[in-house]
Amino acid sequence: MNNLPLVKICGVTDIMAARVVEQAGADFIGFVFAKSKRQVTPKAAKTIIQSLETSIKTVGVFVDHPKDTVEQIARDVGLDYVQLHGSETRAEILDYTVPVIKALTLTTKKDLTQLTAYDEICAYLLVDGPVPGSGEAFDWAWLSETKLTTPLLLAGGLNVDNLDAAKQVTAISGFDVSSGVETEGIKDHQKITDFIDKAKGREKYVSTTK
Repeated sequence: MNNLPLVKICGVTDIMAARVVEQAGADFIGFVFAKSKRQVTPKAAKTIIQSLETSIKTVGVFVDHPKDTVEQIARDVGLDYVQLHGSETRAEILDYTVPVIKALTLTTKKDLTQLTAYDEICAYLLVDGPVPGSGEAFDWAWLSETKLTTPLLLAGGLNVDNLDAAKQVTAISGFDVSSGVETEGIKDHQKITDFIDKAKGREKYVSTTK
């Protein structure tokens, strides 16, 4: 992985948190349109995106939504990418007109074979734990055997305290975090800033862990 890994903060639901994500220097900001405690409406996401001042990339998260619905929301809201967590086939993804981040859950090491099916057709591949959004991790060592052309984003169980270990996973290009920058289910502005600072290797990061 290069010295400046990509960072995506997902599950943003309000303008204040979005501005913190933007100002702290994240590369992507994610909005969940699937059923979730972090779900937002297209109207709310559009309002948040219109408040942003930089070129941070916007991502919409979907789970088995019809393709036409996904692309319509992407157009209406102004999304740069759609992140698909459903059962989309390779052929279905090739039919999308908006760049796709294909998310795959890893429960066992054998699940790595799924990645090759989507290699070279997506903007990014994202590997998550067994229950996306739960903060549950998988064994990152499994990724040491992957040889992919598509950049790989790591999700599932990440937080500021295990970033050093995550950075040792050379197969990945960046990190995706949601629950790991929350306190009691709400985006924590300090945790967002700390996570991005440490991911980017900024000297100003100081651990608050006792």
